[in-house]
Amino acid sequence: MSRYILKFILMLFLCVYAWGEEELLQVSAKNFQSDMKKGITELNGEVVVTKGGDTLWADKVIIETDKKNRPQKYTAIGNVRFHTKMPDKEMKGKAKKAIYDVGKDEYQLIDNAMIEEIGKKNTIKGNVIVFNPKTQEASIKGSNQKPGVITFIIEDKKQE
Repeated sequence: MSRYILKFILMLFLCVYAWGEEELLQVSAKNFQSDMKKGITELNGEVVVTKGGDTLWADKVIIETDKKNRPQKYTAIGNVRFHTKMPDKEMKGKAKKAIYDVGKDEYQLIDNAMIEEIGKKNTIKGNVIVFNPKTQEASIKGSNQKPGVITFIIEDKKQE
């Protein structure tokens, strides 16, 4: 069962991992604020980040950079939603907060997190969903009020 979970999450985050490839990145927000000394850029109000066929929506996005202005961490806060297209499927998801740690290459969806494969019943729900594409490790944590839930279809291979 954990192998199915890992494959499902891996497919979702491979598309986000591909954001590192050269492609047009478009960001829109009501307000932009940057502090180059601190290495922090804040995007506020109806933030939309689009690259290729992938889109992220949030109330606020914070980008933390190092001294050479290279992104180290992305944090999306408030009404976080995403949609991504992969060669053979489309995924969407939501959470109250999402964090991508560039150094660890680790994604975290936090608070009422959900990932869904569009057109199928494959879903992952939990209080926290964490995934690392390099190590291919994933974890799903429920809360005291709600356990983590995984729903997926197992394709039956009929033997003749």
